[in-house]
Amino acid sequence: MIPKQYREALAFERALGDPNHPENTLSFRQAITYDEADEFPEEAVSFLSALGISSAYVPRQLGGSFDSSETFVAIGRTLARRNMSTAVSYSTMLWSVLAWIGGDAAQQRRVADWVQHYGLFPCLAYSETDHGADLSSNELTARRNEDGSYTLNGEKWPINRATRSGFLVLLARTDYGQHLRNHTLFIIDKHKLDSRHYYQLPRVKTHGLRGCDISGIGFRKCVIPAEARIGQEGFGLELALKGFQVTRTYCTALSLGVGDSTLRIVGDFAAKRRLYGAAMNQLPHTQHVLANAYLSQLMGECVSIVSARGLHLYPEQYSTWSTIAKVHVTRMVDFSSQQLASILGARYYMREQHAEGMFQKFMRDGAIVSIFDGSSIVCLDSLATLLPTLIRGQLNANTATSEDLAALYDMNRPLPALPYERLDLLSRGRDAVIESLPTLAEKINTLTPDNYLNEEILTRLQYLVFKLKIDIASLQSKILEEPPRRGERNSAQQFCFAQHYCEIHAAIAALGIWLYNRQTLGSFFANGMWLQAALMRGGRAEFKCGELTTEIIKTLHEQCEYQRTNEQMFSLLPWPLAEKGLEEAALNFPQEIHHDLQTI
Repeated sequence: MIPKQYREALAFERALGDPNHPENTLSFRQAITYDEADEFPEEAVSFLSALGISSAYVPRQLGGSFDSSETFVAIGRTLARRNMSTAVSYSTMLWSVLAWIGGDAAQQRRVADWVQHYGLFPCLAYSETDHGADLSSNELTARRNEDGSYTLNGEKWPINRATRSGFLVLLARTDYGQHLRNHTLFIIDKHKLDSRHYYQLPRVKTHGLRGCDISGIGFRKCVIPAEARIGQEGFGLELALKGFQVTRTYCTALSLGVGDSTLRIVGDFAAKRRLYGAAMNQLPHTQHVLANAYLSQLMGECVSIVSARGLHLYPEQYSTWSTIAKVHVTRMVDFSSQQLASILGARYYMREQHAEGMFQKFMRDGAIVSIFDGSSIVCLDSLATLLPTLIRGQLNANTATSEDLAALYDMNRPLPALPYERLDLLSRGRDAVIESLPTLAEKINTLTPDNYLNEEILTRLQYLVFKLKIDIASLQSKILEEPPRRGERNSAQQFCFAQHYCEIHAAIAALGIWLYNRQTLGSFFANGMWLQAALMRGGRAEFKCGELTTEIIKTLHEQCEYQRTNEQMFSLLPWPLAEKGLEEAALNFPQEIHHDLQTI
């Protein structure tokens, strides 16, 4: 049974139709046509707008349909598995979240209206040519005038949809000092700007996302009204970082969509390709790569679900939590895709012949997620800095009860509305996932064999969870033993600690999802062998030959093949894909989706 928060994504999946059908708007053939021509996917973006999907970006209390981050991530997966250029182009609507975080009531209503009723797309004007991720050093200025308005001077580049967006979220320097209160955030309606005082920078050719509008914008004595400012003057960097806490969580949708399609494309190829007298997918090495890539999808899904649910429950912890989710899911998918490429062999280097050349496009496009919203290196550096505080907080934390954890891990438990006002710059030494391990370990030790879970697998799981407790304790000790480096950059060793912490986080997320959903997600899920594999890998993104037993590889490969041949998402959920054939009529979909939303 699929939890009700996935109904909207299922309806969206049906409406988009089969991407293998060349005449569908979001087909693989259309995606490649746009890509080869470096053309913006105008038709696809317009089609999505006609479906009314912009409603999913606006909170329900402001007239939209958003009330579940888990739903939002699921919708993102269905789109990203078809065409990342379209998914990334449409995802700029997500920057309206900065109004929900820092805007006043009037700004929130205005932005909600822009997005939902006029289909206007914001763009995020943060980065500058000479400063990259170092936002506090940016040079574009906003000088306050006597009447409360601001005058802008400077350039922002590179920006997704800088030219095409109807409005922009702009980070501008309002103080020349080198401190964290030197920037202010603005939401600006481009249609109300004097065209003589702003200009567009030319579009940039990119390795992936070839059809996207990656360009920039510049200002020369451009006046914007006082009402454009979000929050207090000088609090721009704080709001920007809080926005990343939300968007990094949602980046997992893009990676999971890419991972689904790269695995499906290679799985189809291996099933049809014959080598040495047998189908290629019967060769041991091929099964090993496919099974491990499938396992990475399941592990990434667990991390994504737990982070999406946690955003509603523990937003104060998201300065680290969203970083972990974004970095680790991306790493798992990127590594799996590289391994899957080896199965395609020479066809990996060809931009046609198999699946319209979409595997290569997904590889190019998917790589961008590790750069979005702070690169993986920037994110790990931040996490490494905060780890000592996190560890000290965990060692002093009270053990959560099983009931406390149910809302986080049980996918059938309702969630409260996302409390944007509780987002914080510091997690203050708390991490609900790591802190849940003692309770999860106690819970698994009380289990007994049943019709799905045999004694042998249960015993192995209990042992692996015991090892996981030792692993986190060892890591905590090493982190606290590392001498403080005040005023110095983090060492390579500290980066390794941060990466290992992400892996343990992923393993615990998988354990929690399994323990709280064993009765509702079918026999493969309940059997627990996939969880055994996840714990044997220690939550790692990389997989090694011989790490998993032949029995586990066989079980994972069989389930992967079952979902591939039965047209299901590669998922722990029995998630049906769109039926083969033409997409449903766009005009019928808004009514269908609104009906679904009312029944949730």
